[in-house]
Amino acid sequence: MKIAIDDGHGMETAGKRTPAFSDGSVMRENEFNRAVVAYLHDELIRNGFSVVLTAPEDTDTSLATRVQRANDAKADCFISVHANAFGSQWNDANGIESFVYALNDAKTTGLARCIQHELIQATGLRDRGVKENPTLYVLRKTTMPAVLCECGFMTNKREAKLLKSDAYRKKCAASICKGICAFVGKAYQEEKSLVVHGPVIIENRTEDVDLILWEGRNYLSARDVGEMFGYDVSFKGSTPIFTKKK
Repeated sequence: MKIAIDDGHGMETAGKRTPAFSDGSVMRENEFNRAVVAYLHDELIRNGFSVVLTAPEDTDTSLATRVQRANDAKADCFISVHANAFGSQWNDANGIESFVYALNDAKTTGLARCIQHELIQATGLRDRGVKENPTLYVLRKTTMPAVLCECGFMTNKREAKLLKSDAYRKKCAASICKGICAFVGKAYQEEKSLVVHGPVIIENRTEDVDLILWEGRNYLSARDVGEMFGYDVSFKGSTPIFTKKK
């Protein structure tokens, strides 16, 4: 099966960010969306799916282009990853919800319910359910079952902190993959690695990092290595991009 995955919006899309945290920083929605899609890409490949990235560029990609890429690739399903918001200030709106074009589309709604179930099971957040929204372009114009996942509220301070967390992003990616596997009747394949915390020595200084143990060997994450050497690290799919910090 071929899965089209879509990281909603772009880094500079107006308004798509958290309110300011106490230190003055904000999280752009695409920071979360892009990271989840990168992890989801690897999850899907490991589980035997092929993947189409609808928006691998750094710049904001139009909705029409995202949909066209999925349709042209004849993807079997389309998953768009988002973080939710209610207004622009901190508030109590909370939970996870998934959207489809029409609830009477049994196949698409079945896929959405499998994904929603896994997200709630893994995160423990409020289940806001599977909902119909025929106004959303990526659901209206795609030619395959399409689900838009809202994985928590950027305007809820507790959930915003989760959305910033790498562990939570990985959890969301794994949950979406598990939902797709459940929908198609495929056994989910766990990652065959163990992560431990330990020291590495780099340029005569000791750093404590997460070490990935795989088949008896130690590996470091691209993000850890890049940050040790003073780079900002981003991803196109599963490919790391190292940019010297200004």
